[in-house]
Order: sequence, then C-alpha cells, then structure tokens
Amino acid sequence: MDISQNRPGDKPDAERREGITLPEPIAFRFFKNRRKDVIAVTLQTFTPRSGDPLNVVDVRLFAINKQGCNVPTPKGVSMSVKRLRDLHDAISKALQKAEMLGLLDEPADDEGAQ
Repeated sequence: MDISQNRPGDKPDAERREGITLPEPIAFRFFKNRRKDVIAVTLQTFTPRSGDPLNVVDVRLFAINKQGCNVPTPKGVSMSVKRLRDLHDAISKALQKAEMLGLLDEPADDEGAQ
C-alpha cells in the first residue's frame, strides 16, 4: 500500500510491522538423515529481558535424545526476521552454484516435504 493512500490515523506499513508479534512459533521442518535428525526453520518472537520483542528466524538442528524426542541443539543460527531476504538470497545463490557444478541430483517428487 502506498503511504499516501493511508487514511488519517493509519500507521505506515513499516511502523505497523514493528508492533507485530507471533503468539506461537511457526516451524517448517525436514528430515536431515536416517537417524531422524531434523533441520527446523522457525519464525518466532523473542523477548529479551531488557528490551522490546524481536521477531526472529531460527535455523536449527534438532537431534533425537535418549527418550526418542527431537530436541534443539546449539548448532544453528538465529537472526532478525528483517534479514530473512538476505538469507534467502544467499541460499538461492548457493543452490544455483551447486546445480551449475553438478553437485545435486535431480529432486525427487516428494523431496523437501514436511
């Protein structure tokens, strides 16, 4: 929406987005290996002790513990959701290069399914 089209009293889009928080995490997962370890990409709101809530994207390895449950490991990265496009661009470039170099097989029909 063009800011000039806002009605009186409406907040501009960027300002409106600043106040958005997620009531619960939104996770996208796929299996990494035969042990059923999982890579999870999660959108969530993080509230630091001394600050305002921050929406983050978390890309993390989950492993099976002795009880058979998937638990998060320290192997991963969290960043402001504002950097999600930068992450997407970097992964897209890596994918294109890997395809160009012949490092990847043709994707299976069900590959990447949750």
